[in-house]
Amino acid sequence: MTTVMEDLVKGQLKLGERKPQHLFRQNAYEGKHPLPFAPEGVSKEYEALREMAPLPLIRLAVRTTCQRLRAGGVRTGRDEAFDADLWRIWDRNNLGSRQRIAYTNGIVHDQGLMSVWTNSKDKSTPIIRPESPDAVYIEPDPADPFSSLWATKTWADKAATVSVVYYPDRWVKFRSEGSGKAPVHVASGKNPLGRVPFVSFVPEIDAVAAGVSIVDSLVGPQKAIDTMRFNLLLAAQFAAYRQRIFTGYDPVVRDVDGNPVPMVDAEGNPVLDDNGYAVPMVSSPGRVGVDRALVFPGELTKVFDLDESDLKNYVTALDMLVATFAAVAQVPPQYLIGDFKNVSGDLMVATEATLRSFVLDLQTSYGESIKEVMRLASIARGDKPDTLVDIEVDWKDADPKNINQIASAASQMVPNGAPLSMFLEQMPGATPRTVQRWLKESLEQLNRALAGDSAAGDSGPKPDVNVEGLRGNVDNN
Repeated sequence: MTTVMEDLVKGQLKLGERKPQHLFRQNAYEGKHPLPFAPEGVSKEYEALREMAPLPLIRLAVRTTCQRLRAGGVRTGRDEAFDADLWRIWDRNNLGSRQRIAYTNGIVHDQGLMSVWTNSKDKSTPIIRPESPDAVYIEPDPADPFSSLWATKTWADKAATVSVVYYPDRWVKFRSEGSGKAPVHVASGKNPLGRVPFVSFVPEIDAVAAGVSIVDSLVGPQKAIDTMRFNLLLAAQFAAYRQRIFTGYDPVVRDVDGNPVPMVDAEGNPVLDDNGYAVPMVSSPGRVGVDRALVFPGELTKVFDLDESDLKNYVTALDMLVATFAAVAQVPPQYLIGDFKNVSGDLMVATEATLRSFVLDLQTSYGESIKEVMRLASIARGDKPDTLVDIEVDWKDADPKNINQIASAASQMVPNGAPLSMFLEQMPGATPRTVQRWLKESLEQLNRALAGDSAAGDSGPKPDVNVEGLRGNVDNN
């Protein structure tokens, strides 16, 4: 058995080891890519093109995926009131928007995190917070790496560092004043959850519970795209127009003996370069214009043109690299390639299939994490640990939908016994709550129509009707 201090030191060492990798992945996600290679001593114009080259496609790919991930509710083996009250905890913690933090960290850093704890101000609403994988370390059980023995969380509090070690039965808090100072025990207490209060969100996990960062596989294709964009910008800046070439022409001004005439300053002293040599005077060949002629001394002078570079070759190669990036990221290529013309609607739907499969896979893994979060939240508000044995997560359907096709299928299948809710759940933005509201409103309009209210299906104000009475009339009929 290890001591609490030994566990704290181990957790801090693990977090320190992960910092360089965490920073590398975060920079890749934020678009802070290494600039394409350039030799030393290049011009400012050259450096400016290097800075323009990076294209933040990794961020676009991650956000495209996370925008399809929105948990909209949970279903248990209990009644609807219990499910609604359980999901109220999720909403009260503003996880409708904050949930994407855990999803994004899972894709970028191979581990997203959420913590659950009791709420001293409102016991019925436990505290659920997204956590940074850069601040929390979870120690896996060697015998069962999918379960955790303890966890530590570290954060800065002004000039001090605060750390808490969480065990299933207790927690211990330490504080270190200043850099290099040993942590001092300041508080401890009982863990009311009986479990480590952190839940991991890992998109791709192996047999030893180690995660795989999806961003790592995109760094190579991203570098290739940045390099090709740099080459394209260089060609556009320096070779996208015809180059005029002069040979056999000596622009240096010389005296009667053939020696270069040096430039002089205002006092008549020769101007010297960085190496201490005199800078020679250079004669200008003149400026090109429609009403000007260039005259060069010397019978060996020749003038000719070089053709401009064909930028289409760079664009074709860049499109190929972007398409490869899209395939690795499982993102439809039309999201990344601007010129996507003459494509049928069926093909557009087909290109969404790989992203849809990726999102479904993430919903499976992240759904298990949300279930564990809700189980901990149930325990934190006072429920028994085995209260939520049967739980299912409802995800909002963010896939592109053709409303006309859904309506057409419903008009044919609902009269033959298919449930209307099956089609309402496919409508854009539908959630279990909105579906229930739509069904209730449909039932009310149906009852009013059967009761003789001809305005039930029309827009505008409706007369007051006793819905319960109408429902009884419908049942009697």
